[in-house]
Amino acid sequence: MGEINTIVFDIGNVLVDFRWEEYLRDCNYDEDVIGKVSNATVMNKLWKKWDRGDIDEAEMIEQCCLLEPSVELEIRKFFADILKVVREYNYSADFIQGLKKNNYKVYLLSNYAETHFELDKEYFKFINYVDGGVISYEIGCIKPEAKIYKTLIEKYNINPSEAVFLDDLPENLKGAKPFGFHTIQVKSYEQMLLDLRELGVRV
Repeated sequence: MGEINTIVFDIGNVLVDFRWEEYLRDCNYDEDVIGKVSNATVMNKLWKKWDRGDIDEAEMIEQCCLLEPSVELEIRKFFADILKVVREYNYSADFIQGLKKNNYKVYLLSNYAETHFELDKEYFKFINYVDGGVISYEIGCIKPEAKIYKTLIEKYNINPSEAVFLDDLPENLKGAKPFGFHTIQVKSYEQMLLDLRELGVRV
């Protein structure tokens, strides 16, 4: 096992706050409306299809509305306000800059729909400092499917035994394990730093 030289980050709830529940509460919806909008969008299997690139945004919106027609207006507003659903963490850009100064390669590996990502990334400061990445819609598969990890490894010639993958979801970390990645489940910034230091990463 070599010294770690590569850091691979998920985006949602690692570098940005995927704050969809907070957004819906900010809209002052009652619990019934929040439940219906959630079940038709983020909590629905359609969301993974969107992340995979199987459906475009227009079709996604129409299918979500068909699932819960009583909240069609709220669903359309959700997609119109999609920029408000994520918010970059204050630490993200400086954190990645620090890793780069310490000579680490930094990549992204994230489930993200095309229109959502293309819009959001214009506002993500950390994007300017990463060395690259693989986003699910680009290759038609999502974590924890093996193809997405294999694509990242091959695209950037990564040695997983010298890399650590950080994600908030255990199933995505489990998907990376067979390739030999070190893994960290991210629950807070402070915990993430501690776990990286335990692996010898200079942060």
